[in-house]
Amino acid sequence: MENRRSVGSILVARGYVNEQTLDGAIAVQQHTNEPLLKILVDQGFINDDIKTEVLAEQWHMQCVDIMAEQIASDVLALVDQERAKRFGFVAFKREEGVVSIAISDPTNIELMDYLLASFGRETKFFVAPKNAIYGAIEKYYVVGNSIKEASSEAKTEVVAESGEEVSIEQLREMGQDAPVIRLVNTIITQAIVERASDIHVEPQKDHVRIRYRVDGILLEKQKLPHNIQAGVLSRFKIMSNMDIAERRKPQDGRISLRIDNKAIDFRVSSLPTIYGEKIVLRILDKSSAMVPLENLGFLNDTLTVFNNVISQPYGMVVISGPTGAGKTTTLYSVLNRLNTSGKNIVTVEDPVEYQMDGLNQVQVNIKADMTFANGLRSILRQDPNIVLIGEIRDGETAQIAIEAALTGHLVLSTLHTNDAPSVATRMIDMGIEPFLIASSLIGATAQRLARKICPDCKEPYVPPASALEGLGLTTRGKLEDVTFYKGVGCPKCGGSGYHGRTGIHEMMKVDDELRGLILHKASARDMSLAARSHGMRTLLEDALVKAREGIITLEEVLRVVSTVESD
Repeated sequence: MENRRSVGSILVARGYVNEQTLDGAIAVQQHTNEPLLKILVDQGFINDDIKTEVLAEQWHMQCVDIMAEQIASDVLALVDQERAKRFGFVAFKREEGVVSIAISDPTNIELMDYLLASFGRETKFFVAPKNAIYGAIEKYYVVGNSIKEASSEAKTEVVAESGEEVSIEQLREMGQDAPVIRLVNTIITQAIVERASDIHVEPQKDHVRIRYRVDGILLEKQKLPHNIQAGVLSRFKIMSNMDIAERRKPQDGRISLRIDNKAIDFRVSSLPTIYGEKIVLRILDKSSAMVPLENLGFLNDTLTVFNNVISQPYGMVVISGPTGAGKTTTLYSVLNRLNTSGKNIVTVEDPVEYQMDGLNQVQVNIKADMTFANGLRSILRQDPNIVLIGEIRDGETAQIAIEAALTGHLVLSTLHTNDAPSVATRMIDMGIEPFLIASSLIGATAQRLARKICPDCKEPYVPPASALEGLGLTTRGKLEDVTFYKGVGCPKCGGSGYHGRTGIHEMMKVDDELRGLILHKASARDMSLAARSHGMRTLLEDALVKAREGIITLEEVLRVVSTVESD
């Protein structure tokens, strides 16, 4: 490749470094003889991703997001995994006899010669960061090895069939077996790498299914042999301090781990099924609760109203939506914004999902009679400025929360309603007097989570007329000529066309007109009409704005937001 460009000229042309930085790195290279890119990485001027891009251009290769590739088992079998680990490469695709291989360093002549000799002159090479290649090796080879190892060493005579008992000692022994420990650790680590929010461990008739929830969608990842079911389930229960002898009742537990220097908690739940206990782990990454409000997907004008509401010294603010709508994340983002040394913030939660410095967090404990209502009564004697109630579940809790808001406290909570105006009507249904709601409620936000279009494979497309009509777009501003987007699928998004999620919001600020409607027990429809006349954007309207801006697809609008609205 005599015509390949020097790394220096590529770096300068792409704007990654200037001539002065490049000259300094070259001067260092003359003394150390190290590769120029390594020097610039060590000096902090570029990162591994930029290094990969430059090497790919220099050697006329393509980059690949190897962690996002779905590698078939027959392709994995082509490679001796010990050599893959030693040299640092991954074979990830085979089409018409041509094998595609990811490498981190095209200048490694020994490796290139070995690969060409092994797979033929038509081998297609791609460049990927070194840490991503070893991540893929971990993902595909280590998981597979852990499953095989745990399965081969499992003591099949102690695996319980239907109606057969297994002793506690045997369960504990299986849960503490080294191969099982490695397998469970790998399942957890891989879930973190793949941005999962939940891990589902599901016993089936003849295997154990492992699924991850990524961007709100469950994806099957592994099928474990039936003979290691007892060991795997016991390991999860041991880690979460559950009673491994109790297999007939649901249990709850918690795991705290440090992965890649990040403190991550797991809320664990077990549920007896006909094939054994199903385990679900909710992954609670503390950093995800520290998301600034600006990054939650609020449109600018909606965020302005929301910030104004949460900045009030007293009153009640309610976040509504179904389970999994991101209500807790929004509440913690609010607390993070309001958390200063001059404020006493107390929360009562069930459970405490994220532990935050500077907050006084109280865990609901039904056995100890520490309910939301009882906890809230105690909190109000603790001189709080801001009170967070994890969820308003009954009239008693709602009554105390409103009294707190009326006596000079800012109260934040959640409620399960379909939209923001329904917050007031739901509280009336709980038996709260309308005048108390009108006097205390200062704002209500309904929200949903929608998957964002993958930026790497985003393409414009023309949606069918029936879809536009179904969403009412032809009557909402004549949007037939608007360009909409979707993801066509690529390695980064695993072929789904989606990557990450964003919030869909409906922000209702309670003004004098709305207070009057609440006093007269107006319907949610009437309150919605009044709020919209004052600028409130409904969930559907907010979602359509994000679809027009190319953030989400029309399919996501239909999936997460009801299209039945009052006009």
